[in-house]
Amino acid sequence: MPVEIKLTIEDKEVRSALQKIQDRAGNLKPVMGTIGEIVRASIRRNFEEGGRPRKWEQLKAATIVGRIKRRHWPGKILIERGVSGGLLGSLSYRAFPDKVVVSANKEYAAIHHFGGKAGRGGKVSIPARPFLMVQDEDWREIRAAIADYLTRK
Repeated sequence: MPVEIKLTIEDKEVRSALQKIQDRAGNLKPVMGTIGEIVRASIRRNFEEGGRPRKWEQLKAATIVGRIKRRHWPGKILIERGVSGGLLGSLSYRAFPDKVVVSANKEYAAIHHFGGKAGRGGKVSIPARPFLMVQDEDWREIRAAIADYLTRK
């Protein structure tokens, strides 16, 4: 036979705190914005470190030669135009009451993330260099941001 205990909280301070948490949980857009910032910063770090947790495949010699000719060398993988341009500069997020969407809005973002054939006739093979990802250590920061938001006075 199941056993059940029902608790009624009558302490005004506790009830008030619980009500605030319930009210905040109805609109998570502010904390979703915070999560968007956390994730975007983590993705920027993926670029700066040349891949995390595994390093990305190195650039081919022909790519390096092309960058030298365009005076974009020395440089980092997937960062040719600096942090404000190109793929890295296209990182953005949109916060909603129940989710956050983080994206890179360049049409070539997917080919660099997943890898595949590109160029005329698909003659160029681009290795996968996953950049749009959340690292394990980011989840601690995300959980802390949510807890802080829900319990903030």
